[in-house]
Formats: sequence, structure tokens, C-alpha cells
Amino acid sequence: MKTLTIRKGSQLVIKTIRSVFLLALIISVPIAARSQCLETEPAAVTLTGTIYAKNFPGPPNFESIRSGDERMRYWIFRLDKPICVEGDSFDNTSAFNVRDLQLAFPDGSFYTQYRRDVREHRRFKVTGSLFHRNTGHHVTNILVSVKTLTPFRK
Repeated sequence: MKTLTIRKGSQLVIKTIRSVFLLALIISVPIAARSQCLETEPAAVTLTGTIYAKNFPGPPNFESIRSGDERMRYWIFRLDKPICVEGDSFDNTSAFNVRDLQLAFPDGSFYTQYRRDVREHRRFKVTGSLFHRNTGHHVTNILVSVKTLTPFRK
């Protein structure tokens, strides 16, 4: 009878250790995933992918071009691989599995300089800072404030 009690006690200890280990593992996975997330501005990142132009509804309601909203055309950067982005001062929530980024340019020269490369579906290397959407003009959850844009030419 004593042997059975010891065995039951040992099984309880093993189950407790296993439960603690699993709990620690479950808690550490999001922390590990977060540590692999890219930082938002002012940190600079360099990413690769393709750029495409897409129309979105703009003012006054940001709902429907057919219903009278202004047509807003933005360049979207489609990443080669999805990324995770940490929260920022506007939105403290991390964004996971981010595949599309709206490009935010300092001026309109990028559009004229790279329009042909975008039409030819070239891949690009983009360097800039990531930030979370914070206005109706932002059409993706994460945007990149572009510092440099380099097409991969054949």
C-alpha cells in the first residue's frame, strides 16, 4: 500500500512539473515571437518585394468610389515574406503576418522616377521606417516611410 502511495505521489510531482513546463513554454512563445518583430520608427528596415498600384476610396467618406468618394491611388509594397511589426506610440498592438505595406514617400518624385519599374512588376528593395495606420488616407495596417527605393534590374 505504501508503494502505491509513493507511486501516486511521484506521478503527481511529474504531472505538476510537466504542467509548469508547458505553461512556461506557452508563455514564452509570444515573447519569442514578439522579439522577432521589426521595430517601428525611428528604426530603419530594409525589405524586398514588388510594388503595385491600387485604387482606394478617399474623401469625403472613405467608403466607395462608386458612391462619390474621391479615387485615391496608392502604391502597395507586397513583401516577399510576411513580417511581424511591434506596436508604436499610436497603436501599441503588434501586427503579425503583415504582407502588404502602403508606401509613404517624402515627395512625388518617387512616383515619376519608378513608375515604369512598377508597371514592369520589378522587385524592389525598400529602406525606411515602419509605422501603424493613423488616418483615413492610410489603407494598410502598416506603412513604410520610404527613404530609398531600389529596383532590381535584370
